[in-house]
Amino acid sequence: MAACPTTSLGITRLDTAGRYPPTNPGTFEMLLGKADAAGQGFTIDTKILCVGDASGSLQPAAIEKSLKESYERLGMHDAPANSVNVLYCHMPGLQTPLEAQAAGLDAQYKRGLFKKLGVSNFSPDMLTEFIEICERKGYVKPSVYQGQYNLICRGVEETLFPVLRKNGISFNAFSPLAGGFLTGQFTAGQTQGTRFEEGNVMGQFFRAQYDKKEMHDAIARVRETIEPLDISNAEASLRWIYHHSSLGLGDGVILGASRPSQLEQNLAGIAKGPLPAHVVAAIDDIWNSISK
Repeated sequence: MAACPTTSLGITRLDTAGRYPPTNPGTFEMLLGKADAAGQGFTIDTKILCVGDASGSLQPAAIEKSLKESYERLGMHDAPANSVNVLYCHMPGLQTPLEAQAAGLDAQYKRGLFKKLGVSNFSPDMLTEFIEICERKGYVKPSVYQGQYNLICRGVEETLFPVLRKNGISFNAFSPLAGGFLTGQFTAGQTQGTRFEEGNVMGQFFRAQYDKKEMHDAIARVRETIEPLDISNAEASLRWIYHHSSLGLGDGVILGASRPSQLEQNLAGIAKGPLPAHVVAAIDDIWNSISK
C-alpha cells in the first residue's frame, strides 16, 4: 500500500482520527501506518479517540493513552523528531473540567508529542473559556479549529469566526461538499454507493442535517444557476470555498476522496479559479434564504 499518489498532486498533509471510521475505530490510522505515510514525508494531523458522547475522552490519562495508541498505529516511534502535527480534541469532554483537559493536553505537548493543539465541535463560548484557562495557566493554547463549512453551512461565519480571528486561530473546513450532498446525487435520488445510501452509518449524520426541503431546494437552485456554464455541483462548491468564502490566509480545506481520480478531478476544478460574479451572488442569495 502506498500513499505516494497524493504527493504528485502536491498534497503532503493528511487528516485522520483515532475514531475513524466510527464502525471500526483506529483503522484509518493503522492503514496510514502500513503505508508508512509519515516515513514518506506526509505531515499527519490526528484526533484524540472519543466514543459515544466523548465522556472521559479528555481526562489526562485518556489523552495520554489515545496518543500512545495513535503513534503505534501510525508507526511514528521517534517523537519529537517525527511528531503529530496537529492534535485535535475531536469533541468536548463534557464530563471533565476544562482546566483538567487543558492540563492533560499541555503535558503531552511538553513531551513533544504534537506541534499544535486543535479543537473541533467546541462552541464559541467553550472555546473562549478554554483559551482563558490556557492563558492563565501558561498551557498550550489551541491554534487550529476544525469545523464543518460549505456553501449551505455557513453559520460559523457569524458565530465562530470572530472568536477565531480575535485569538489568531486558523480554521480547517471539513465537508466542503456537505458529505456529498452538494453533488446533487441525493436530491436526484442517486444514493447507491454514497453516504446517503440506506444503512450507511456516516450518512445518518448528514441526513439529519441536510435531508430537508429547503436544502434540496437549494441544490436545485445551484444547479439551475451553473448548468448553462457546464460547471458541476461539486466544482462550484469547491471553487466557492476556495475563492469566495470567508476563509483566509492560514486556513485550510480538508478534501476527502474515495479514489485518486476523484481527488484529481476536484483539484482540477479548484484550479479553474473564481466563479462568475452572478454565480457567487446566487450562492449568497441561496444561503440567505435558508439561514433565516
